[in-house]
Amino acid sequence: MLDSTIYPKIDLNTYQKKAQLKDGTKIIFRPMVSEDQDALYEFFKEVDKEEAQYLRDDVGSRLVVEKWAKHLDYNKTLPILAVKNGDIIADATINRRQFGWKWHLGTVRIFVHKDYRNIGLGHLIVEEIVDIAYKLGIEKLIVEIPDINTDTIGVFAKSGFYRAAAIPNMVKDRTNMPVNVVVMMKDVKPAHDDDYDYDL
Repeated sequence: MLDSTIYPKIDLNTYQKKAQLKDGTKIIFRPMVSEDQDALYEFFKEVDKEEAQYLRDDVGSRLVVEKWAKHLDYNKTLPILAVKNGDIIADATINRRQFGWKWHLGTVRIFVHKDYRNIGLGHLIVEEIVDIAYKLGIEKLIVEIPDINTDTIGVFAKSGFYRAAAIPNMVKDRTNMPVNVVVMMKDVKPAHDDDYDYDL
């Protein structure tokens, strides 16, 4: 087994990190808390219909956001928010399992407010997710992106994610039309390294 004591420690209950965008905007990265429910709903209300049809959840539903806020469990789903002056301007999540053959994997999703794109926020939040994953002992990160979202694919590629697969008609949008998906991965931890103690 992997010795978890080798990883840097992170206290998600107190974690905050300041950052600055290309235009000088100052932001804070931090985990979502239940009190963010209303602000997160307002954030997702800004998502237009074209983009919403490619999201996994109905983010325009207050009930969906309420459910997220009431059932926060960082061990299963860790939402990291980018906040500017109290307003949420980006949301990223790492989904993971504690047991089973996928315990070492983290599945990533991000969404950046339309007013804060092309100024480095997407890259910064992906880099922050990678750093947090490292500190949590996650070995690989996976993201699934509709192939038409070339900008998002580019953001992840810039952070070292590689194309693992391109799957035709993998999902369907809100109009029931098939969508091709690009699967990208990043090795956060080596699968085998002499610094770590594995049972063979």
